[in-house]
Amino acid sequence: MTFLFVVMLSLLLQSCLKSKRPGLPANVVNVISETGINRIELNKTIGHFIDKQDSIFLHSAYFLIQHLPHHYAVTYNLTDNRDSILDFNLNRFNTSEELEQWWFEQKYNKNGIRYKPKKYTLDRDTITAELLISTINLAVSSRNYPWAKTYSEKDFFEYILPYRFGNETIHDWRSNVNETYAWIVDSVGNQEDPSKLIQLINSHVNENFIFDKRYLKCPESQNFNEILQTQKGNYQDIAYLKAMLLRTFGIPATIDYVPYLADTTGSFYFAVAKNAQGQFLPLLPLNSAYLFKQNKIPKVYRRIYTDNPNSLFALKDLSLNTPPFIGHYHYYDVTHEYVPVSSFCFPVKQTDTLYYVAVFNDSSWRAVDWALTYTETAIFPSLGSDISYRVMLIENDSLVFE
Repeated sequence: MTFLFVVMLSLLLQSCLKSKRPGLPANVVNVISETGINRIELNKTIGHFIDKQDSIFLHSAYFLIQHLPHHYAVTYNLTDNRDSILDFNLNRFNTSEELEQWWFEQKYNKNGIRYKPKKYTLDRDTITAELLISTINLAVSSRNYPWAKTYSEKDFFEYILPYRFGNETIHDWRSNVNETYAWIVDSVGNQEDPSKLIQLINSHVNENFIFDKRYLKCPESQNFNEILQTQKGNYQDIAYLKAMLLRTFGIPATIDYVPYLADTTGSFYFAVAKNAQGQFLPLLPLNSAYLFKQNKIPKVYRRIYTDNPNSLFALKDLSLNTPPFIGHYHYYDVTHEYVPVSSFCFPVKQTDTLYYVAVFNDSSWRAVDWALTYTETAIFPSLGSDISYRVMLIENDSLVFE
């Protein structure tokens, strides 16, 4: 595509934006209108597929672009409480015990330790036409696999087409998966039932990629090439890898996650894949099933690409500071699919206020759910049963007991 053609295409699309004539969906027009210099990348993406008109390719471009505004990546610095950046290199610690000792010393005997956001990158302002076009072409081509007829168009748009899983740095993982893992498709042949492929991907990752506790301290997930090189990671890394393989080969997949485990340390992530019966199957890391039997699961959320108007991310002012996981993106509450749940009510002093329910994790109380109060009672439905909870609110950007 020449530069001259890009300019002409941009002028044409801008004319569409101004006239709002039929052709471009209104929500796509709004996104492009609100995007700065990067709108040329969005225009190029639409232009690449525009001659196909009502094709799945063009609809995929519209779908991805219309949902761009609420997606972003975030990177972090590890600092002390004085905002000095710490020299944190995972490879300097041979064991998780060495890392834990260093962490303890820094946290309690020196100047503290914390993750400080370094940079927020909005997808609409940074995503490239190259990535969008590659994502669409490869996602649509995955519909040609024999098992693809099992799934609906809705499954495709929500759980196969999207290029991201959380707030990770986006990259073209589909091309890398196709290049590295073509043998997976060859090994299942022309079966129309996706069960064997789902099982094969889950087993392969569990057997060849090791959960390493050192990676629990990493603030950002590894990309595809990084985890392929290290062959180890935390629960998030392993879940993302499974979901990448599944989506690349036409299986609807996403990430279910527990913001914080109760009475222990850390969060918990796992991939889920939709089977031929329309059910999401949890693809758990090795030796993790016990967590669902020991009252460690207070809340489970399912990450989605589209909007959920009932999520805190949709309801809050974006400038409002909210605890990690709770107000950072769209999700569904799927706790009831995994553990027995109960509703919990807490008396509170303030009304018309956001309250949070917290569990004890890594020596602190950490939020796992939210409620907006209109009376002197905060109600939290569908919390994991038989777990100790405390109700909290945010003051001066910190969670505190009322």
